[in-house]
Amino acid sequence: MPEPIPSFAQRAYAILYNRFGGRPFGPERLSWFLSPGMVKKTLHVLEKGSWIRRVTKGSYVCISPEDVFRDMVQLKVPRLLEEAQKEYAYARASAVEVWTDYSYIQRSWEHSPYFVKVLRDDVDFWVRYFRRHKIDVFVKDAGPAIGEFVVLLPEGRLDHEVHNGVPVEGLNDVSRFCEENIELFEYPLAYLKSKFGVKTTRKIDKRVLDEVAKVV
Repeated sequence: MPEPIPSFAQRAYAILYNRFGGRPFGPERLSWFLSPGMVKKTLHVLEKGSWIRRVTKGSYVCISPEDVFRDMVQLKVPRLLEEAQKEYAYARASAVEVWTDYSYIQRSWEHSPYFVKVLRDDVDFWVRYFRRHKIDVFVKDAGPAIGEFVVLLPEGRLDHEVHNGVPVEGLNDVSRFCEENIELFEYPLAYLKSKFGVKTTRKIDKRVLDEVAKVV
């Protein structure tokens, strides 16, 4: 999946795509302008970032700009979490998404936060891991960010459940989170009440309950 790349590589991509489009090219095309070491670095950055792909040894083609920029905003944090082979659990609003079977969604291409509990000893790993994949990452509190970003919530131990194959904080914690933020999470709380029978002292608008009944 394409990832952001440095400006020097973007300039090289623009030259290559405008010159070759979808036709193959070799390193010699860049050697007219760059040193051998810089040619190797530029091609490596472009290929690793999925802006070009190798056809054969010493031959590449450009990924179309439409595909690059469309795929760059596709959500990739869930896949990265699964591939990290470390313990984690979705929390807060992200856990609400999981437990409501994504009938509640908090994200968009422009703003896509993930709240994730991780082991305190693994925080440094997670920060390096997400930064390596060009994902903004924060610890405890979110900062300004655009697109996908992760807020790590360090824990001494991870007590969590699994819902639909996804590690997530427990249903009781999620329903309590919804109660504490009822102005934003009345619909999810109604969903949890209708599907799982969670008890709540919060009053839920009948219209919301009727809407939830259509999807539960």
